[in-house]
Amino acid sequence: MLLRLQAIIFICSVVIWQSASVEQSSPRTGIEVAKFYGGLSPRSSSRDQIDKQNGDFRPLQFRFNYSSHINGWWCVKMYEGRGSWEDNYLCTNYDIGLSWSWTLQDVCMLSLKCVFTVEPSDAWWYDNALCLPSNSKIELVWSFCGPRENLSCIQLYDPSSPSYFHDNYLCWRQTK
Repeated sequence: MLLRLQAIIFICSVVIWQSASVEQSSPRTGIEVAKFYGGLSPRSSSRDQIDKQNGDFRPLQFRFNYSSHINGWWCVKMYEGRGSWEDNYLCTNYDIGLSWSWTLQDVCMLSLKCVFTVEPSDAWWYDNALCLPSNSKIELVWSFCGPRENLSCIQLYDPSSPSYFHDNYLCWRQTK
């Protein structure tokens, strides 16, 4: 029992140490919330809910762009303070409350449900997550080894990233 407790304390110390060193080396820390970019004014979330109740609800779509936001879409900047991930955006065709966190403390907010976007081959990606409001009817699933069966998926491909990022997918399903 004592050995198990010592192991847990050691692991927590390493995670805390890594978090501190990442935050010190990064010019920004925190959480990025999706914003509407360009185009006509966005339909409000309440309007989307009315359409959903009336059976005229647009299917959720995601798009990823490795160099900029997408006009007319709700986009979250997937900031990671190094390499090519300073200008990558994940966008949705309507506001779902999507946010991106690149620090552990933000993922633990009770108002959010998050999926870690772990890439085991990259030590910097242990604390990144995509999040939705905790009451969202959308479930996000992350895969670092290709798309998942029976889910809608989009590849998050940045040609400037190392090859081990090239099979990373965000998948989702909407529950009723």
